[in-house]
Amino acid sequence: IVKPLPENQWGSPVGRRRLIHNINTEDLDESENVGPPVPSAVVVAITNQSRRIYVATLVDKPTLDERVINVVPMDPRIPKIRIQTKNWQKFQNKRLLVEIDNWDKNSTYPHGHCINILGTIGDLETEINCLLREQEIEFTPFSVGATASLPPEGFLWRVPEYEISSRSDLRQTHHIFSVDPEGCQDIDDAMHVRILSNGDVEVGVHIADVTYFVHHESELDKEAQIRATTFYLVDRRFDMLPTLLSSNLCSLHGNKDRLAVSVIWTLSPDFEHIKSTWFGRTVIHNIQAMTYGQAHNILNDKPPDDPLKPQAPPLTAGNPVNKKSIPKLKDDLSTLTLMARKFKRKREDIGGAIDLSSKDLGNELKFTLDENGNPKRVSMKKDLEIHHTIAELMILANRSVAEKIHEKFPDSSLLRTHRSVVQSKFEDLENALKAGGIAFDGTSNLSLAQSLRNARQKGQGKEALSALWQSLATRAMSEALYVCAGQSESDGDLSHYGLGIEKYTHFTSPIRRYADVVVHKQLLAALTNKTSEVSTIFSPDVFTQRTSILSIPNSNTISIMKGEGLKENGMRVDKSVDSFTPSSKNENNYNMSSHDREESSFHFPYSCVEISRICEVLNTQNRRAKYSSVNCQKLFLSLFFKNHTETEKAVITDLKANGLVVFVPKFDMKGPVYFKDIQGAVQIDPAFAGLPYNSGLDATLGFSFRRNCRRFPNGKVELNDDTTDKSNWSLRVLLPNSTREVKFQILDVITVQISCDLNDIKARVPAPRLHMVFPSTIEIKKQTIAEPILSECNPSTVSERRKEIVSANFLQTSTIYAQLVALSISPTLPDTVGGLCKKTEYQSIIGGRKVFADFINPDTKSSKQVIAVAAASESIAKRRLVQTQVCSGKFEGSQLIERTVTTRAQKLASVKRNAKKSKGK
Repeated sequence: IVKPLPENQWGSPVGRRRLIHNINTEDLDESENVGPPVPSAVVVAITNQSRRIYVATLVDKPTLDERVINVVPMDPRIPKIRIQTKNWQKFQNKRLLVEIDNWDKNSTYPHGHCINILGTIGDLETEINCLLREQEIEFTPFSVGATASLPPEGFLWRVPEYEISSRSDLRQTHHIFSVDPEGCQDIDDAMHVRILSNGDVEVGVHIADVTYFVHHESELDKEAQIRATTFYLVDRRFDMLPTLLSSNLCSLHGNKDRLAVSVIWTLSPDFEHIKSTWFGRTVIHNIQAMTYGQAHNILNDKPPDDPLKPQAPPLTAGNPVNKKSIPKLKDDLSTLTLMARKFKRKREDIGGAIDLSSKDLGNELKFTLDENGNPKRVSMKKDLEIHHTIAELMILANRSVAEKIHEKFPDSSLLRTHRSVVQSKFEDLENALKAGGIAFDGTSNLSLAQSLRNARQKGQGKEALSALWQSLATRAMSEALYVCAGQSESDGDLSHYGLGIEKYTHFTSPIRRYADVVVHKQLLAALTNKTSEVSTIFSPDVFTQRTSILSIPNSNTISIMKGEGLKENGMRVDKSVDSFTPSSKNENNYNMSSHDREESSFHFPYSCVEISRICEVLNTQNRRAKYSSVNCQKLFLSLFFKNHTETEKAVITDLKANGLVVFVPKFDMKGPVYFKDIQGAVQIDPAFAGLPYNSGLDATLGFSFRRNCRRFPNGKVELNDDTTDKSNWSLRVLLPNSTREVKFQILDVITVQISCDLNDIKARVPAPRLHMVFPSTIEIKKQTIAEPILSECNPSTVSERRKEIVSANFLQTSTIYAQLVALSISPTLPDTVGGLCKKTEYQSIIGGRKVFADFINPDTKSSKQVIAVAAASESIAKRRLVQTQVCSGKFEGSQLIERTVTTRAQKLASVKRNAKKSKGK
């Protein structure tokens, strides 16, 4: 509970007008932080406690009392935590899991205690574990009860004949294929298209039938609900379902018979009208599990497979395409592409769908790892049209299923909603568009979509600006949520703002999302005639009778695996009912709607209260999965820039009193570029101001990593922010005796050097550093630099001024060690130094000393760091060895564990059964 303060006591947020260095706020120069005050309040009471467990690090050694230490949490919003200990040395260079016990009213810091030591600072496994702990994520192996629910045949399981007879068999009649990312193991969806005799087009989407293996309210179902989603990190994933199901039996692999739940539409030849929709359980055969790259090549008449690339492992997407299938695949993909274009245009023109795709710029980072698991290359995943084609099919399937389940269960259907965006969240996007001379209107999704289209048209040829506008629009969007339809005040609250759709849900990824599992159950319930038939579908006994699985009986004891308790008022499922009757297999039925339904609306298999509770779990876990994925990507970016330095274009998004805020499109990264240090001195390359390379003083602190950077204590950085319209703001950098005035404005494109120093990791892995290396589109008065300064320029072809700059670039390197390494010795020294000497076969490189006077090479590591790096490399090597052994054995380690646990459970059940029989005798 907070108490608002009077206006004369309002404060200005730190960082509103200036970039903040990694120092305490009391050390800041308040004269440069006089931004407009904002409404402020004081906390008077706490009603609900937040989480109390944090990842923290001992940064500073204790000074007075060695029994009390202050640890710094990884979350920068949390203050230091005071801990009492008898041996603080054991916490050095370690990541700690700390719990807050209390926070006295008169104490600066809260008091807590250490729960566990997570590992060594800088170790990859430790840092990833810390990221998960920060999101309150802890993965444990599947329980015995969950693994006992798996088919006893394991990987030898095949579709039973009696199951085929109860479903629509599409294996011989339909040309079904799938398109997924390279190396995908959990293939949720497949599709088909064919032209009917009357000219109509039949399009089908086939989704893995997970509910066949995951019985309603079984132990496996409860564990899947708690996990809620598969967590994808850069170098690993944590599955929602056991590997036997997620990577094999449920996955729609190529050349395998699989069970599916299908949605099949009959469309007019011009794709303008959907004549009929059919839903039902099917048996399918995926003739080709392609990757997006293979499908893209087929559409563009290119060979689908690269002979230089290694063949994809078994049971993954991307195996070589059968050459005989290519013509048919191209026809099908072409038809689906035309259909997707039509449906996407309708969503945009009528529903106001907002296109946030990045076109040719790429919208997702792809890391290439070395043998030790460290990133060696980062690239952007290309946004191909085939991505939009498949996405449009999935959107149509989700939309059709949402309408069906909402029609049958208006009070308990699980839907996916996306609320409209509050106008204040568009402030950054609006300022950026105004600076580019583009009118902005965000009053509705239709007007917002039109503003973004205008921006793309004006930004053609300016990839950096287009990427910025797309990123700002994406960041401004509100979060899509799972909701129970019965808890919304009106149908308008159930719409999807971003997609421009009235009703939407998630149906197409049940292997990795529990929401889709719930929707599958509701869809199958909506397709039945009687409530008794619905009960049969989801009765745990039915699947057990089919496969004769030995299952551990339910206990009357309260179990933590039940989560928040989905059973209401003690009601249980009626198990004494007949088996499920599928729809007719007559092909003509595909062109008609499903069975006539009873008008009565029943809530089985879930009530409104149960769906609401499930949605809370799903939204929380999805948010955690999103944040953990983003933070893991940031971690690997820092690891990449530890050993690599990149020079990329960046767009200025904001101006501060001591620097800039820029956006780097290639890495979808936003960060500060400092012009002033903590003491207020300007640190910049003097060439920007037309000064000699040796002007000013030596650079200090983090600025010493910049190329040709010098320190100017009397320099000035002036921010002109007198107007509320940021498009008119400007920032000037003035140096003594300079002949140029450098001026920056929002949307100027500059070039930055990206690096990261991980030698001094403390409370958290540092973010990459951004340094401006030369001006590009900034305004420079009196004289302009027409091109960047290149160290390889030939002085004989440039002016005398360019000769001076080239020589300065060579001599004024960032460190003495770099200069020594750059020098070379040949039998005859050249007249000029600077890379112009003639190379000879006798040339040798001087490496230089590791320590030179009081200078320490930044590549030099302490003994502790060397030990940590060696331990990390050994740990990663062991993990890679295990993975290699697992691949050679054709099963993963987790699969072996699951099979072992299942075997033990079955043996235990067998022993108990025999014991009962012997007692009966």
